[in-house]
Amino acid sequence: MSRRRFEVAPLSIYGTSTIGVYIFTNNTLTIVPMDVPDKVVNSIRDTLGTSVLKASLAKSPLIGIFMVGNDNGVLVPSIVTEDEVNELKKNGLNVSIIRTRYTAIANLILTNNRKTIVSPIIEKEYVGLIRDTLGTEVIVDEVCGTYLVGSIAVANDKGVLLSPEAKDEDVRKVKDYFGLTVNVGTVNRGRSFLRGGLVVNNNGGLVGSDTTGFEIVRIMQVFGGV
Repeated sequence: MSRRRFEVAPLSIYGTSTIGVYIFTNNTLTIVPMDVPDKVVNSIRDTLGTSVLKASLAKSPLIGIFMVGNDNGVLVPSIVTEDEVNELKKNGLNVSIIRTRYTAIANLILTNNRKTIVSPIIEKEYVGLIRDTLGTEVIVDEVCGTYLVGSIAVANDKGVLLSPEAKDEDVRKVKDYFGLTVNVGTVNRGRSFLRGGLVVNNNGGLVGSDTTGFEIVRIMQVFGGV
């Protein structure tokens, strides 16, 4: 069976290129807001090679901010509703509610299927739950001089892209920990908060519609081994 080519598709949601705040994906399921048009859903399905679920979290479309995870499990904040959690579980997800004081937990956790970096501002008592749910090794650390480790970096099982604020020591640290290709890059014409404009799994990536060809080439190099 031939290896699937890593695809990257430009996208806008609600007329904005900050698509990462609205979308969560792993390698089998992508979750989008309830009112995303079918045309966009079809593009997401084709690019990421997953099924697509329309849902809400905390009665909000901000799925990419409130959910973080991988193929083993997902974490959501305590502001989600019971019905929302049940819907996720019904669609095959292993869901844990992390009752941290922070709600935008996707900005605070960087993960793939093997490794996870947790922001030092997340309360220590939740690190074990994060480890068990995601099924990964976990370290607690800052990246690029910020606790927003899930905001300034994006990872899949092939590579990690870091904000251009990353110093050589940041690149080296993340490379040593993940054991993968690590590089720096931007989205949406120079934006360094990468996750706001970039959603990736092992099959492909979605980028904000303002992302340039040069930025897309870097994304394909890091995440697709191109």
